[in-house]
Amino acid sequence: MGSKLSRSRSARISGSALESALELLRHFQTVLIVDDSRSMKGELWKQAGKALQDLAAVASEYDTDGLEIHFFNSNVVAKQVKTAQEVEDVFNKVTPTNSTPMGLKLQSLLEPYLAALKANPNLKSVNFIVITDGAPTDRAETEPERVIVNAARELDSIHALLSQVGIQFVQVGGNTAATRYLESLDNNLRTKYDIRDIVDTTFAPVDKPLDMIKILTGGINRRVDEHGSKGL
Repeated sequence: MGSKLSRSRSARISGSALESALELLRHFQTVLIVDDSRSMKGELWKQAGKALQDLAAVASEYDTDGLEIHFFNSNVVAKQVKTAQEVEDVFNKVTPTNSTPMGLKLQSLLEPYLAALKANPNLKSVNFIVITDGAPTDRAETEPERVIVNAARELDSIHALLSQVGIQFVQVGGNTAATRYLESLDNNLRTKYDIRDIVDTTFAPVDKPLDMIKILTGGINRRVDEHGSKGL
């Protein structure tokens, strides 16, 4: 078993206000989902791996149950992840291939969670962090917008906590069309469908530290969603 996850220099958080914001993660199951489509080959795959390691290092300090890691295409799944070696091992088992079934993967995780929540209203909240480079290739029935809207409506129908489910999209790479698409999921769904806001989107820069507060809490904290970590 590897050593406990530790924060990299780029992922360190300082200041009591920021630490306080991350304390929210103790009430959530953190689920990291990595885009392993063929467009992620090469440098983007390295960026995704680095982002995964940095995010896991911080999130693991607050999620005492351990992290979950999933991929869009691969059947490789890791649960109760608590060490840096486990994160590295699971990532190294996967090679980018095939298309980008973003909505299908979200649906496969959201549907059983919502069913379990209906049976147990006290079920721990969940925070999905999706690392991806681009727009999805889903068919209409599993298009991410439809999947997210259906989940939000389910949550509204059972009067779940507004922070019961959060989805954060972390974009690697500079595909502007993908940026516009992901931002539309973040900015338009609440007013378009009159549903709760469960989505946030953040760009992952290559040469700067990740905004850990924005990425890890933007999907579950509306203030951070709207103003970023500077709004704290």
